[in-house]
Amino acid sequence: MSQEHEEGWVSRQAENKIAGKLGLLAEKHCKSLIEAYNMCAKGRSFSMMWACRKRYADSQDCVHLYVNDSNLTEVKTRWIAADRPRKPDWNVLLAGMDVAPEQAAKSKAG
Repeated sequence: MSQEHEEGWVSRQAENKIAGKLGLLAEKHCKSLIEAYNMCAKGRSFSMMWACRKRYADSQDCVHLYVNDSNLTEVKTRWIAADRPRKPDWNVLLAGMDVAPEQAAKSKAG
């Protein structure tokens, strides 16, 4: 049986595209935290590692709410269920992942 016909197999190209879409989603929702880190780091060199540590951690925590193995696996599963479309409907594949960081944190805690 060839790889493209194996159940659960996703091409590297499709996986990269899915990860990229999750990254764009994270960028959209974490924009203010990412900008806060960038402003802190601007004009600094080595001191950035200490001075901006909290802002960096906050931005990374936010991004991780969207770009993580669980979400990647879920979108790959949806992509496979949609019969591996060449031009997928990203609104369908990413449905439910477009959540504000506060809501995502609450749902993980509860």
